Amino acid sequence: MKKDQVIALDGPSGSGKSTVAKMIAAKLGLIYIDTGAMFRAAAYALQHTGIDFTKEKLEPAENQLIEKFFHDHRFQFAPEPGVLILLDNLNLTDVIREHHVSRLASQVSRHKVVRDFLKFWQRDIVKDRPAILDGRDIGTVIFPNAVLKVFLTASAEERAHRRTEELKVRGQTDVDFETILKDIKERDYVDMNREIAPLKKAEDGIELDSTGKSIPQIVDEIVGMWNERKGSL
Repeated sequence: MKKDQVIALDGPSGSGKSTVAKMIAAKLGLIYIDTGAMFRAAAYALQHTGIDFTKEKLEPAENQLIEKFFHDHRFQFAPEPGVLILLDNLNLTDVIREHHVSRLASQVSRHKVVRDFLKFWQRDIVKDRPAILDGRDIGTVIFPNAVLKVFLTASAEERAHRRTEELKVRGQTDVDFETILKDIKERDYVDMNREIAPLKKAEDGIELDSTGKSIPQIVDEIVGMWNERKGSL
């Protein structure tokens, strides 16, 4: 079976996936698909439906409402300066980075109706273009036949530190390390224990621990893996 020309970069929240993926895309000339931003956009939009996404299972009528919402509204992935995700031409790029949207995205992402929408959206964007995608189930569900699957991880403390600094840079000074650490541990538990597409390393994936490593080091390691895999095809 022909391999999908994709680097599937999975891992827990705060492991550096997005930063690494963007740098790899620039270095290799791949299209970068920010799947986390897609889930955040869906979560941000769906919060206005009034559905309680903290429930383990949604009612059939709620699933139908979500399907109708996706049908009636237009989500666009538009990677360009200042614009990443559009909803009916409304730029959601900044609002989906707010901290509360991260927790909401984790709750929304456990439901199949949402994941199915995102799965087909992601596959449609990539099609026949070489790409790198980062997320939780890229190598296990979205592109199980990817050329390269990497599971990027780091200690919870390291990830909390990175997230805290990121939020401070964005001007959100009302959050502290302990709060972020607690949220990350809770999100890890939810992501790893959800019934649909749980966070885990693909059987043929390569685990890469980023704790104590610089971003350029990680990028170089993955670029080396890609070149090796591509050369053997």
